[in-house]
Amino acid sequence: MEKFADILKERFGENAPILTEEILNEFSDVSRQAVYKKIDAAIAEGLLVRYDRGVYYLPTETRLGRSRLSARQVAMKRWLESDGEVYGYTSGFNLANESGVSDQVPNTLEITTNKEKTRVRDVKPFGGWKRVILRRPRRPVNARNVDALRFLDLITAENIQFFDEYEMDALRKLARKAGRTMIYDCSASYPGRTAKKLAECERYRVFA
Repeated sequence: MEKFADILKERFGENAPILTEEILNEFSDVSRQAVYKKIDAAIAEGLLVRYDRGVYYLPTETRLGRSRLSARQVAMKRWLESDGEVYGYTSGFNLANESGVSDQVPNTLEITTNKEKTRVRDVKPFGGWKRVILRRPRRPVNARNVDALRFLDLITAENIQFFDEYEMDALRKLARKAGRTMIYDCSASYPGRTAKKLAECERYRVFA
């Protein structure tokens, strides 16, 4: 069983989320039933820990006991990015807070991700969040367009005419990072009200 854990450690490292499908792919020459038996045996030996359904990690010992994953690590791996591949981003109030246009700290985690096939869905909350909402993106998310999609989500939801100087500066920084060309290209996937918000952005010289 240590060999099983060693293979996982070499591939994924310690104290990092490992998804069930990743383990199954790593041992694709073994039946699913046999892999699940290996997982259960490794858990029984304390070599592997189940964080949540479908999420595991290889723990280390610390002076406070066995190490634990952070909820943000798990959310990142499940729905946002891994190994340089970007497939989602935080949205809603989380996006407004991260972008600097709001100082409200939400207790709901909202994520837009390629991993979600329905328009919007609540999943089991974890990590202290009272609610976790997944949304399907208007177009597939990747490393090139993720900031443009974040920008478009933000202006679609916010009333930028009420932004103060600090909030407008934060919006301009996001616009520069996303790139005006990519923003307008991605806007084709958004509703008409987003086009009106882009016109507002032009009036407020967000792209200047």
